[in-house]
Amino acid sequence: MANVAGSPVLARRTAPASALTVAQALELPALAGARLVAGHAGAPHPIRVANIMEVPDIVRWMRGGEFLLTTAYAVRDDERALAALVPEMARRGLAALGVKVGPYLPAIPEPVLRRADELAFPIVELPGEVMLNDILSEVIGTVLNRQALSLERTQALRERLSQAVLSGGSQRELVALLARETGCPAAVQAVDGTLPVTAGGPVPDAPPTVTRPITVGDRCRGEVVLWGAGARTSQAELALAVEHVASLVTMLLVQERALAERERRYRTLLLTALVSHPPRDRAEASRRAAALGWDLERARAAVVVEVAPAPGAAPGPVTEERLLSAARTALGAQTPVWGTPGGLTVLVEPGPSLRRTCASLHRAVAAACPAHTVAVAAGTVRADFVELHLSHGEALSALALGRELDGPEGSFTRLYEECGVYRLLNQLPDGELQALVDDTLGPLIAHDTRHDSSLVHSLGVYLQRDRNGVDAAEELHIHYNTLRYRLKQIEKLTGAPDKDPMRRLQTELAVHAHRLLSARLR
Repeated sequence: MANVAGSPVLARRTAPASALTVAQALELPALAGARLVAGHAGAPHPIRVANIMEVPDIVRWMRGGEFLLTTAYAVRDDERALAALVPEMARRGLAALGVKVGPYLPAIPEPVLRRADELAFPIVELPGEVMLNDILSEVIGTVLNRQALSLERTQALRERLSQAVLSGGSQRELVALLARETGCPAAVQAVDGTLPVTAGGPVPDAPPTVTRPITVGDRCRGEVVLWGAGARTSQAELALAVEHVASLVTMLLVQERALAERERRYRTLLLTALVSHPPRDRAEASRRAAALGWDLERARAAVVVEVAPAPGAAPGPVTEERLLSAARTALGAQTPVWGTPGGLTVLVEPGPSLRRTCASLHRAVAAACPAHTVAVAAGTVRADFVELHLSHGEALSALALGRELDGPEGSFTRLYEECGVYRLLNQLPDGELQALVDDTLGPLIAHDTRHDSSLVHSLGVYLQRDRNGVDAAEELHIHYNTLRYRLKQIEKLTGAPDKDPMRRLQTELAVHAHRLLSARLR
């Protein structure tokens, strides 16, 4: 590299292994007798093409890598013009200048040689008897032959890599083949910087010389990297090989994702059918489940999970993959689980305690989804998988009831078997429940609607607190006298339920029925 006042700093050009350099061109038969007389440091410059200069203006059309040949006829009497061409050629990235000495230019002027040495720009002195067309033909032919050989090697490597994939090869086999063919260490580097796949010997401490990203969709899944210092293959060929491996690895990942998605859909369809209705063919359902690694003959309960943003929080999106991972961490990798809008459905083995199992699932999902509320509801355990649709219906009822009792934004774990009187009421159709509510609480509901009051809610809390007015007022966040006033209104509208045991029981059942109907409407 040279740094000369009034001239740009020129970067050293490194020739690919397959390229023809200036030094190698001087060994061609057509250049026998030619001498490198200046700019020796530029001898490794790669030659892309050869051309003949008749007039100095041709330099403006050069694109770099040219070995320019000239008789210097146009500048034979202008030494300064010839010297001025050297920095311009160097700036444009020409490989070298070959000057034919003879009748037009007896010798290359010293200022030209000095300037070429300063800029590490090769000047080749051509014998007077040499034919420029002969040099042109041989240099271009050699360049094209080398390019063809490089292309042939690259294509052969691409075919071997592609064949490896078609034969069922994995990422590891592709990287091993890349390292073997190039003689360089190679690896797949994950997005976190780790190297899950390596080949070709110990990985150097230095950064890789060639990298190509592995992109699936719009996500970077890592890189194929190679340490090519001192490689027997040109950097251009290495880059093409690494790029092809990256493309093949991307294709493998896309195929894996497509297979995983197809299997996920198959799992979801099978499990959704199991919790929607009894299977038409018990043996076929059992066989399909066994193919996925599930033993349906074990007792299980259907569990539904709902995840929603916590009030006032601004959480990021929750992916299905994150929820599935949390569930499998808590319950085991072989647990039948699938994603649903807003959550999961799981077929769990109860273990020693269904409640503890559901609590473990709740903790795992809550930990995976901060700033979210998590609701877990379970149906009863069913020994026969043909009844799982009943357990799923119970889980949905328990979830809806939990939303009613704990609020639509609450986190809870609720088991259908622990729902008490609601299990009995849940067996009744909506019409019967509504009739009970209308007969018992109709006047209170009408009053609440007209006056935007909360007599029904106050009555429910009062009964839930075992008619303890102090506790009920505290939970309602009102003064005790306010509660007494509301209770008098309730007695005026519906009578005095406390004085008649049957009436008292009917009132409590009506309050629970009202909650259950509200939950069913959600």
